[in-house]
Amino acid sequence: MASETLSVVIAARNCEDRIEGTVKPWLWAHEVIVADQMSTDATADRATRLGAKVWSGNPPGGNFDLNRKLAMERATGQWVLYIDTDERPTPALVEELKAFLAAPPAHVNGARIPNDLYFLGGPLKHGIYNRRHAEIRLVRQGLWLYPCESGYHRGVTVKSGEVARLFQSYRHYNVNGLSEWFLKTNQYTELDATPGRAATWSALLRFKLFFLKHYFWKLGFLDGWRGFLACWYFGLYHFTLSAKSWEKAQLAALKEGSDYLSPLPPAGR
Repeated sequence: MASETLSVVIAARNCEDRIEGTVKPWLWAHEVIVADQMSTDATADRATRLGAKVWSGNPPGGNFDLNRKLAMERATGQWVLYIDTDERPTPALVEELKAFLAAPPAHVNGARIPNDLYFLGGPLKHGIYNRRHAEIRLVRQGLWLYPCESGYHRGVTVKSGEVARLFQSYRHYNVNGLSEWFLKTNQYTELDATPGRAATWSALLRFKLFFLKHYFWKLGFLDGWRGFLACWYFGLYHFTLSAKSWEKAQLAALKEGSDYLSPLPPAGR
């Protein structure tokens, strides 16, 4: 019996230096679709030369999740797997996926895949890293839901059936430089911040508790200086989200041009 087919969907924007390393491990699949988000560099051209299909979109607010969803809807494989340009499969994961597709378990319409979290050049083993965490990344076409129209990182679910968990992992090179981290934080929190989630001093308390929990109780200190920075900056991410929610609530009651000036757009836009 022939294996069921797989479509791999990759969300990308201005990552010409990473796209080859992202696409190549998946060229064995039925198709690779690069969901390009209006790149101004050679991302789309390089992906096409590698043999990937390129679908370009420009979703409201720069919502890359929505751009990915639109590409997933265009996939023609029986199964759809999504991956990002800062993620790489291990050889063991590729083999496990091939075995899964050769004989998908009955009543299973999705699969969770664990990841190894890399931060500033090395893997994290403690702190914010959760070895039990695994996202649904593999879904049967037509049987998935992706409610991402109003924000980032909403996650994929299945409409019915069971969700399996694979044993092998992919490597998530989440933070490769602090400058990259600040760019990601600004992008993600800008869309997710809403006035209804605004908080003031409680946000500072939650930041403190987040750091204490992950650095001490979850043993982040065992990852050394890298572990300290990870716990600090991921706590700062949540603080920034609360601060931006407060900011939007304040500005909504003020008059642009009189009480404040329209903020300058982020560099590179």
